[in-house]
Amino acid sequence: MILDMLMYRFYRIVVLALVLMLFIPAISIAVEVRLEWNPSQKKVAGYKVYYGYSSRHEENHEYYEFKIDNVGKQTHAIMELDPGPYYFAVTAYYIEDHQSDFSEEIFYYVSQSTIDRDGDGLTDEGEINFFGTDPNNADTDGDSITDGNEVEYWEYCWNHDDDDDSIINLLDPDSDNDGFLDGLELAYKFNPSDHDSRPLFPYMETGEVSIKHKWHRIEFSEHFFDPVVVAKSLSYNGTDPAILRIQNVDNTGFDISIQKKKGKHKYETVGYIIMERSCYTLADGTMVEAGSFTTDNTTPFDEIVNFKSKFNYTPVVTAAVVSYNESDAVFCRTVTKETNGFAFCLQKQERKPKHHLTEDVAYIAWEPSSGIVNSIAFEINIKFGINHDFQKISFNQTFENTPVFIADMQTVNETDPANMRWKNKDTKGVDVKISEDQSYDDEINHASEAVGFMAFSVQQDELGTWTK
Repeated sequence: MILDMLMYRFYRIVVLALVLMLFIPAISIAVEVRLEWNPSQKKVAGYKVYYGYSSRHEENHEYYEFKIDNVGKQTHAIMELDPGPYYFAVTAYYIEDHQSDFSEEIFYYVSQSTIDRDGDGLTDEGEINFFGTDPNNADTDGDSITDGNEVEYWEYCWNHDDDDDSIINLLDPDSDNDGFLDGLELAYKFNPSDHDSRPLFPYMETGEVSIKHKWHRIEFSEHFFDPVVVAKSLSYNGTDPAILRIQNVDNTGFDISIQKKKGKHKYETVGYIIMERSCYTLADGTMVEAGSFTTDNTTPFDEIVNFKSKFNYTPVVTAAVVSYNESDAVFCRTVTKETNGFAFCLQKQERKPKHHLTEDVAYIAWEPSSGIVNSIAFEINIKFGINHDFQKISFNQTFENTPVFIADMQTVNETDPANMRWKNKDTKGVDVKISEDQSYDDEINHASEAVGFMAFSVQQDELGTWTK
């Protein structure tokens, strides 16, 4: 049976550019494309090499324009190809009239020039004249896959539009519109062209760090493609009002510092959470969303941020300014609007002008729930009646380790600038209070608010930094 020898993989393409007379601009470059492949069986008499200007998978293009018969080796060079797109495939035969199915198809754009300024594996000529990608940006669509690797992955589908959004796959950071970058899906072995092939639980990291009034760098324990970072709720080692600031969020980490009215501040402990930007549904149906937006709004709760997906239940929302475009201290206040979104404003210190430069704001919305995700025990809930005096929040579970704790007001029964502080945290609960700004006066009384909190059980390493 010749079928046993017909399964093989056409696995590599090497392109060589030979310069004839480069110092004469009118002279073009002759291009040689060398194909190499491996048969799955040794009983092969020869091979046939096919190539053409269109993929055989495209409608009305079942055949290639060119064929080379009687190739006796597992490699072949095609000489002096004109510039343009080409598709290559190989068949094997044992008897001349009985050949295998086509191999995997390989696509390549032949250019007259080998210049590749951004080092993405595509020539500048090809990017400008054919693909429509940016020759100065190795990842044009920002999906964490270089343009050359995307062309290699998509093959003949590179110019398809799998999610019908009028953006071809090569230029679409989320080709199936499932809320996840193509690079993230490939890294975690999901299909970036299938809307139903996506992570069902958050890729997240949570931790706790001791900081003061100087910038401190926190490195992620794993690479994140599009991280959303929220840090909230300082401990209460120093009694002066203080605000957290975050900046320089990238794939590897972020900077964090305490900002206060003046002078130094004692070391405080703060919890943080990092999550890949997207919408998630946990196994029990609990919905989670991680996102961000930019704003300069300081008018009390004049801005509405809509969730990407409607929640089943009103989620706990925690938000943080994650840029440092203006040095004036700024509070970040939210008011949940049931299942559709939340109202938001930047709150300046009372003695400062009310306008503020545009800042980036990250948020995480999580429906009240408890359980384990990514080996992290969690509890998300709301405590009502919290004011300027410390009050106890008791967890509904006893954590194995003292959890990372993040808290944020969910209501605005009083508009004075304020944030959350905590003390006496253990495996069973924590004391919390609302801390008002005192830049204008020393009055600190605050009306009762609903406070949402997130608690995550983690383990401590030898450096004292909390990680997964």
